[in-house]
Amino acid sequence: MTPETCSEDAKFVLVKDILGFIQKLYTEALVVPQGLLETEITMPQLRVLLLLRQHGPLSMGIISKKLCVGLATLTGIVDRLVRQGFVERETPPDNRRVVICHLTPKGNDHYQSLWQFTTDKVAELLDGVDNEGLSIIRNGFCQLEKSIANKLTAAESTDRI
Repeated sequence: MTPETCSEDAKFVLVKDILGFIQKLYTEALVVPQGLLETEITMPQLRVLLLLRQHGPLSMGIISKKLCVGLATLTGIVDRLVRQGFVERETPPDNRRVVICHLTPKGNDHYQSLWQFTTDKVAELLDGVDNEGLSIIRNGFCQLEKSIANKLTAAESTDRI
């Protein structure tokens, strides 16, 4: 076995461990209490809310690309969010082919309550970690963020070719 193979094997094990921690965090620690949700909201609907909160108003086409779902599927997801009062759709007068989605005040409030719950829950989970450990975790996430940004930039540049 070469040193490179050992290094790749060790990296694979570390990646699997990280994914295991993330899975455990989502399935056990960050379960949202039913009372917090005014209505049943699906994961795809939540992803749309998060995207609109992060980027502001977006066209259906851009949302579709960012979430890797077809327009027909996205239309159903957004229809339900509109019925629940979380999202509004608008058609710009200068381009009637485009549909822009944005959060309503109710959608923003719903996002805020979910975010506050998540923040409180993660703070509670990390309560036993000292400042040095928290710094290590933060630095790891910073490296991950840079790696993702580099991959996205590279993917966008190859999309243009």
